[in-house]
Amino acid sequence: MSQQPFDQGIPLLTEVLLGPEVPDPAVPAAPAVEEAPVLPPSIVQPDWDAIEQRLTQRILHQVQGKIDHLLEERIAHVLQTALQNALIGMRGALREDLQQSLEQIVAHAVSHELGHLHPPAH
Repeated sequence: MSQQPFDQGIPLLTEVLLGPEVPDPAVPAAPAVEEAPVLPPSIVQPDWDAIEQRLTQRILHQVQGKIDHLLEERIAHVLQTALQNALIGMRGALREDLQQSLEQIVAHAVSHELGHLHPPAH
């Protein structure tokens, strides 16, 4: 392999990292950077406490709305289940009571009719 001669136009790594000691006339000077005007501290620093308070209130409002909706759904589901279970239990108890009442009514009616058809002998 043949070594190519060193190109003087390519800077060395140390020159890139440390910067030129003398300005190179071939490189145009960087435009002067205007410094931003100094602003009062109240403008530079936002009121983080106020921002935090507003953000907290907004998030609480959103979460509370979702919680209310979820609670309503959950309560409706629990009530529906409880009412269904209560109705199932009541239906059985009511059926028994109705059965007993019907048996008594029918027995009384049959006894009454038999009394009319076959009067007791004296």
